[in-house]
Amino acid sequence: MNTANVLNGRRILVVEDQCAVALDLCEGLDREGASVVGPALSVEDALQMLESSVRPDVAVLDIRLSGGPVYPVVDRLQELGVPYLFTTACEPSEIPERYRCAPRFEKPVRLDSILAAIREQVTSAS
Repeated sequence: MNTANVLNGRRILVVEDQCAVALDLCEGLDREGASVVGPALSVEDALQMLESSVRPDVAVLDIRLSGGPVYPVVDRLQELGVPYLFTTACEPSEIPERYRCAPRFEKPVRLDSILAAIREQVTSAS
């Protein structure tokens, strides 16, 4: 399958509280033709976006937000059947077992790597 335009029109939720990282990711997704939902800076923002927006196709989540871990958002995404991946500085052992199956990218994240993973998530969910 040609993945060149696979993100075109896809809704990607970005949950990231570091402005520079969020901006870089959102700009990269925008260049790929994705429709960015967010960025959400907190768990509360992300949950509100999930309830008030069209369901995203994929979510990119920073595990540690300034208000605490992102796990309530992950639980809601799982209920909705939305695939997700993590960006984090956490060690794998710090992540609860039930969330370890998600793709995990160490910060600082390379944009090309995370875009490739998002393309893979979108393609496998189709």
